Amino acid sequence: MKPSPPSVQRPRHWLMGPAYFAQRNPLKWIPQWIEEVGDIFTITSPLGRAVVVARPEWAKHVLADAYHHYQSKSRSYAVLRILFGNGLVTSEGEFWRGQRKLIQPAFHRHRLDRLFAMMVERAEGFVSLLQRASSAGQPWDVCPPLSQLTLDIISRAMFSTDVEGSAADVSRHIATLNEFALRMLRHPWMFLLPRSIPTPFNGRQVRALRDLNRIVYGIIQSRRQLPDEHDDLLSMLLSACEEGTGRGMTDEQLRDEVMTIFVAGHETTANAMSWLIYLLAQNPEQERRLIEEIDANWPEEGLTTENIGRFAFVRRAIEESLRMFPSIWSVGRRCTADDEIAGYGIPQGMNVVIPIAHFHWSARYWDEPQRFDPDRFLPERRPGPEQMIYFPFGAGPRSCIGNHFALQELMIFTVIFYRHFTFRLPPGFTAVPDPLITLRPKNGIQVIVKRRTAPTQNPTPEISSVV
Repeated sequence: MKPSPPSVQRPRHWLMGPAYFAQRNPLKWIPQWIEEVGDIFTITSPLGRAVVVARPEWAKHVLADAYHHYQSKSRSYAVLRILFGNGLVTSEGEFWRGQRKLIQPAFHRHRLDRLFAMMVERAEGFVSLLQRASSAGQPWDVCPPLSQLTLDIISRAMFSTDVEGSAADVSRHIATLNEFALRMLRHPWMFLLPRSIPTPFNGRQVRALRDLNRIVYGIIQSRRQLPDEHDDLLSMLLSACEEGTGRGMTDEQLRDEVMTIFVAGHETTANAMSWLIYLLAQNPEQERRLIEEIDANWPEEGLTTENIGRFAFVRRAIEESLRMFPSIWSVGRRCTADDEIAGYGIPQGMNVVIPIAHFHWSARYWDEPQRFDPDRFLPERRPGPEQMIYFPFGAGPRSCIGNHFALQELMIFTVIFYRHFTFRLPPGFTAVPDPLITLRPKNGIQVIVKRRTAPTQNPTPEISSVV
């Protein structure tokens, strides 16, 4: 029998053991345990065990090479099933493979090209909000309005003209369910309590889920009656059929995938844009380079899929921001058949954690990893995917299906916002990462919005394939 990976011994909580500290501050303790215990170790608690793997080749083993042994999601994903049901993020095995095959065409690049103009329009509409914040001249938390912007965009991409009547209600109900999920993640003992216990908090969650389902199922059913009147992501999902059988998705499957895309498609992008604004505000020289590129290459005809490739430095800044603040800071899998990593036995049922943030932040792999340096992603310097030291959208067969959608949004936002504004941090403000499922700013990101003077036009395009 193979030995088990060494267990973390200190610090220990009287009841929850080391897992208490991993749950409360993983960005501190996981790197510390990597240095003290090694690149593979076990965290134990009364609720179970998890193995952390912290070498690129082991991460690649779990996520790609031997993914057939790790097709189940770890325990922490159980809370997501409250909202996502059995959607693409939470489903497993053969069912997941079938759903992925059905959904993938909705995110092909030619489909995203048809959403480009809508994204530009909504980003330009956001400029008026930035103008009001600029006129006020006061510190302003950029996170909630960015979240509303990305929610608006995914609503229009998903529901087309249906968005006007339902997006506000959907947004409110999702916020309630997110609050419930975050509370459970902060207090894992809540997993042991039935959701049927009639507390006020559980009552709000149950009502929000009921009303959300009513809205989404209502849209799905009305679309089934008029299948050819829309050109959006929902119409693509409705028309998707399995090869051979011609069978499409049930209403329940559609509901789960709609909610998965809806939630995953807005919060991660809003977080990423917030962190980019924060990093550029901290690094005025890099902000200057970014603005110079935007001014020099701004197209008179406006942004299009054909000219967005001019902004190569913008793309590098986004990629470096995703390195420093990856929206998904870790991923978890559950071993479905006995396996071996680094000579240690990984038994069936064991949770395995890949701390993406460790690979992005480690001085083993990056020079001065805490420095914001977009030129790390110049073609001659950027790490290849096989190195497994940079994977903000995950890796292997279960990598994020919406990565091109998110990068397209981030490119559009950055070019349009910095064409008109800069952002400054209030004196003494420091953002604190909150590592739950996504790496969100714990107390928001306060900025002072500054209107730029009219830029000069000097087109010198640096063409690069960026989306």
